[in-house]
Amino acid sequence: MGKRCGTILFLAMAAVVTVSALPCQADEGKQEDKSFFETEDQRRGRRPRPWRIELTKEEIGRILESLKKDDPEKATELVKLQGRDPEQFNEELRQLGGEEYQKILRERYERFRQQRRVDFLDWLEKNYRRDARELARLKGRDPDLYEKKYGAMREKYDPIREAERRNPELAVILKEDLRLQERRDELTAKIKTTKKEDEKKKLIAELQDVLDDRYDLIVERKVIAYARLIKRLEELQNWIKKSRAEIAEARKDEVKAENVRQRMKTLLEGKRPFSWGD
Repeated sequence: MGKRCGTILFLAMAAVVTVSALPCQADEGKQEDKSFFETEDQRRGRRPRPWRIELTKEEIGRILESLKKDDPEKATELVKLQGRDPEQFNEELRQLGGEEYQKILRERYERFRQQRRVDFLDWLEKNYRRDARELARLKGRDPDLYEKKYGAMREKYDPIREAERRNPELAVILKEDLRLQERRDELTAKIKTTKKEDEKKKLIAELQDVLDDRYDLIVERKVIAYARLIKRLEELQNWIKKSRAEIAEARKDEVKAENVRQRMKTLLEGKRPFSWGD
């Protein structure tokens, strides 16, 4: 029985890993507009375009100005290309952007990092005011210790913040569990140092209650995790059915002939199939 349960758990975890690697529904919708060959090329290594940042007009201008200084002729060609083929223009702009493009990436990351810090401190002030005030006092007095404390608090509270976004029910459990863990540590420390037997018995009784409550919370977390696992397994089953149907369709002679014809047309005429964009 134990061996069988272990096998089932292994298969379930493998399914979760597999599902996490699957394309989301939004990505699948975008791929439907592409030809059979283009979709396969992307799966085999071409980086999906949604992962690339969209440059603003100001950022494009900065890169072109920088390029004009190093290669005016190439900059002029790019400007002309922008009107003819915006997609190819953006591709070449990223490749030729050089240090200016890297600088834009660094600036964006720094803005993201600063905004993430602001968001965390606002959340900390609303949910754990004592910790927020302690952190604020350190900022001016000891910047190095401030950064260490900030990192420790991020590690401590980020799981709760992430759960609030994805699963509010789980966030409530994580908050209460954190409170119980802290109370557990306080009680354990007091029990070890208290000399009075009556006081020690009270503390031990309270610790028992804390552990009982934590046990129930841990079980609730497992229930939520199990429900999420079942949902992802269902998604995997649906994806397998869809994939099986796609394979059966692709094996039809008439479908193969049409896809090959369309690919030949694209390669020889340079025209891409029309995309509705939805």
